[in-house]
Amino acid sequence: MPSPNQDVSVGTATAASRNTSGNRPGAILLAAVVVWSGAWSAANDEAGPAVGTIEINAGELSVLFRDNTQSPAVLSGIDSLFNVKHAPGYDAYDPEGKGSSAGLNYEHIISGHESPHNKFTPRQGTYTLHQVNDRTVRLVRRAEDEPWNVASTLTYSIVDPHYIDFDFRCSPQEAALFGERGWATFFFANYMNEVDDVPLQFRGIAAPGQGESWIAGDAPAGHPDWNRGGTYRHVHAASLTCDDDVTFRLNTWSYDWPRFTQPFYYGRAANDMTLILMFDRTCTEVDEMRFSLFKFKVDEQRKRPAWDFQYVIHRVELGQEYGFRGRLVWKKFVSPDDCVLEYEDWVRGKR
Repeated sequence: MPSPNQDVSVGTATAASRNTSGNRPGAILLAAVVVWSGAWSAANDEAGPAVGTIEINAGELSVLFRDNTQSPAVLSGIDSLFNVKHAPGYDAYDPEGKGSSAGLNYEHIISGHESPHNKFTPRQGTYTLHQVNDRTVRLVRRAEDEPWNVASTLTYSIVDPHYIDFDFRCSPQEAALFGERGWATFFFANYMNEVDDVPLQFRGIAAPGQGESWIAGDAPAGHPDWNRGGTYRHVHAASLTCDDDVTFRLNTWSYDWPRFTQPFYYGRAANDMTLILMFDRTCTEVDEMRFSLFKFKVDEQRKRPAWDFQYVIHRVELGQEYGFRGRLVWKKFVSPDDCVLEYEDWVRGKR
């Protein structure tokens, strides 16, 4: 396993403000926009026409993808996920609450200043679904359809035997919308079906001065902005600061401790299944990943947590492309060490 201090990130953004070539900044920004536009067109040219749903059956997985046509009543992203070999009748995601049932669902774009757009804008408006090939689909969000003026794509690819690789790319077209603080959080939801164990399991450090160990992140109460859940940040990440008048705070604060050291977590689902989520970065100068757990559907009668995550851009800059890659694993649980091996093999390109 990479050490807690090893950078496993693969960055995608290069800030124009770091220009040392002597070129005019305005020319660099224009060039960046032109490059993004060309890449955007090329990415979309390879995809098929927009459709409402796409079902893919490959390896052990049966997956139904959905666009935003019925959102927010029926959410986009992964509508249902079955492992037909190990749990054929068990959908990974909550099959009942359609307004809160989906996986790898693009839910929020959040800033550090008060705005009516700090919640749920990706679930509103046009977000088209396209088939790229027999195992790959892509959701496309045009900047003009997003109140934050951010163009984005979210690409999902099925990989044998039980993997979904995903790739998120975005390009903010109006950095000033993110205010003086400049950061932006992109929030993604996984509304689970019944699970055996609610906490997120990750490698981390429980308190300053301690070594790396397994952490069971249960999102306990205690923080003034706690609302049935919370967020864990990387050991080298700083807390995000907000303006005093910001009202939507449940996704922006994070626990001081514990903190994670490796960019993956797993959860113990019902039917002896496990969901593992892993990412290509921890915390860099440009961006970072965060893990979130919310328990709005956890009580004495049910255990259906939201095993979520966040992608944070530290300072949004015009014309830059940002993004991350990840892998979702939906398989029979073997052991914590096996979850580590899944992550290590993915990093090394073995699976």
